[in-house]
Parts: sequence; structure tokens; C-alpha cells
Amino acid sequence: MFRAEKIKGPAYIFASSVAFVVMSVFIKRVSDMGIDSWKTTLFRFVIGGAIVCTLAMAGKISLRFVNKKLLLLRGLLSGGAVFLFFLSVAKIGLAKGTVLSYSSPIFACLFSAVLLRERISLFRWFAVAVAMAGVYFVAAGRAEGICWTRIGLFEGLAIGGAILAGLSNCVIKKLHDTDSTYSIYLAQCVMGIWIVVTPANLVPCSVGYFGGALLLGVGGAATLGQLLGTRGYRYLSVSEASLLELSFPVLNLVLGMVVWREMISFWGVLGAVLVLGACGAILGGRNASEETESNQSRE
Repeated sequence: MFRAEKIKGPAYIFASSVAFVVMSVFIKRVSDMGIDSWKTTLFRFVIGGAIVCTLAMAGKISLRFVNKKLLLLRGLLSGGAVFLFFLSVAKIGLAKGTVLSYSSPIFACLFSAVLLRERISLFRWFAVAVAMAGVYFVAAGRAEGICWTRIGLFEGLAIGGAILAGLSNCVIKKLHDTDSTYSIYLAQCVMGIWIVVTPANLVPCSVGYFGGALLLGVGGAATLGQLLGTRGYRYLSVSEASLLELSFPVLNLVLGMVVWREMISFWGVLGAVLVLGACGAILGGRNASEETESNQSRE
């Protein structure tokens, strides 16, 4: 039983990553059809909010809004981060857009240390540094080598989204003291709609039946991934959960290679290995620490 509780948080985060990979496939396909990121993001929030509200009206879940100010802040931060992620995938590709957007763990660790007073060990800081080096290698690697200094507009926007996501993760952790998982997610959907609803209706675009089905897929997969990930934060610290979420960009990297035949350089492969190694190391360190604490409590 104890072991089952110990793996519950990582299991939720990994399942969330898989759902987000499915979402990314739909985003890439929608982008290839010429549907802009504003509309894709709007559908994501509308469908997600509709799913949660429908479950609440059916009596399957309960919504509790307690810390209203933090819920509004979470919605604004995460809503902006989601749009910037969708935009980066559309503009700079699935693999690169994902790894840059998911450089959020370094910012999450920084914010958690300052705002939540989480104790970040030297080992964990080292794991963060290794993971982020891996993310950078994936993002900057080219077939002819690595570009150390060139960061374009959309790369910069993706990193900006990662900063917003890192801060949002800290807010989610704090909100778990007062609000339900579903309330926290609905706050993101509601505030996200306000952010994108006007721009999404300024650019004319024909969605069509197939495009509409893909957009439904984006919203459904995003909702599942977000709820699983938010639930995982109940069992993990911000720094631990953020590191484990780095499995998502690695999965998307593999997806880009297999499905879209993206050419991955040596630096990209090295980066993927570093990310996975850092995630495994931090998870192993956490389990060892918990085992030690358990033994000490029995003595």
C-alpha cells in the first residue's frame, strides 16, 4: 500500500504527459490545415470548461471556489502559457516548440524556493541544471552543430510561456490547500477564454468538419492531461512534478522523429538522454528519501 502511494504522483504526471502528446498531434495537424493558434487555444479552453461544467451539473464532481484571487491568477498565468505553447508549436515545430515551452522546471524551482519556501537540495538543483542543459541541446541543436546564441522571436515567446507556466505551477500547489482539482482547472479555462476570445474572432478561417473534430480532440486530450497533471501535484513538490513533466518534450521529440520524420542531430539525442536521466535520478532520490524517513519513523 505504501509503495502504491509512493508512485501515485509520478504515475499521474506521466499519464498527463501521454495525454498532452496526443494533444500535440492534433495541434500540429490543425496548424498544417491553416487554423490559427488563437482559434485552437479558444477551442481548447471552451471544450475543457464545458467538460468540467457538464460533469458538475451531472453530479459527478463538485466545484469549490475558495481562494478566488489565486484562482484568477492561476487562470491568467496558465492561460497565457497555453497560448504561447500552441503558438510556438505552430511556428517553430513540434519538438523545438515543446522543449522550449517546457523549460518551465527551472523557473518552477526558483519560484517554489522563493514563494513556497520549498527546500531545494543541491542534488535537485544539479538535476534541474542537467535537465535544462538537455532541453537547450534539443532546442539549439542543428545537423551542422549547435547554435549557442541565436534565439528568434518565437523561441523567446516560448521561453516567456515557460516562465508563466513555472509560476503557475507554484500557484497550483498553493491552491491545493483550499480548492479542488476541477475548480483549479476551470479557472484556467475561464480566464483563458477571456484572453483569446477576441483575437480568435478577428482572423477569418474555415475550420470544416474535420478541423472541428481535430479541435475537439485538442480540447479533450488537453482536459484529460491537465486534470491528471493537476492531481499529480497533490503528491509531489513543485520541483519534483516539474522535473517529471520533462518527459513530455522528450516524448514529443520521439513523435516528431517517427511521425513527421524530423531530423534530430547528435545534440538533440544527447539532450533527450540528459532529460530522461535527470528525471530518473530525481525520482530515485525521492523514493530513497521516503524509504529512509519511513525506516526512521518505525525505529
